Amino acid sequence: ETPARLLDSSCSLEKTLQCSCSFHGIPTPSVQWWMGGAPVDVNGMNGGLQVTSTMLGPWANSTINLAKKPEMGTSLLCEGKNQNGTHALSILLMSGRSPLAPQIFLKGLIQGVVYGSTAVTLLFFCLLPFM
Repeated sequence: ETPARLLDSSCSLEKTLQCSCSFHGIPTPSVQWWMGGAPVDVNGMNGGLQVTSTMLGPWANSTINLAKKPEMGTSLLCEGKNQNGTHALSILLMSGRSPLAPQIFLKGLIQGVVYGSTAVTLLFFCLLPFM
């Protein structure tokens, strides 16, 4: 008899976010996904989430697909458990692009134009007496 241990995990983002976890233990661990602190139904759809789990011998593999974008900062937890122990992996979901990125870029562009024109004007006034 051995406690549940997470041996492999991965996440990929293409059209949807897909994460998977693989646990090993004797007896075979059960796998539970949690999204934002709430349990996600296994082998079914739940609010844009689809979980598929398979068990083979001492192995338990589970995959979750998120059809819609989660809110930034949402936690996703993969938990494997048997009578000898629990092992879990927590994933913090972050956005690859900040919604403020265009505003920050525009502010930087305007500051650059203002500072550049100020520098050119000062240089012109400093060189004017020499002309």
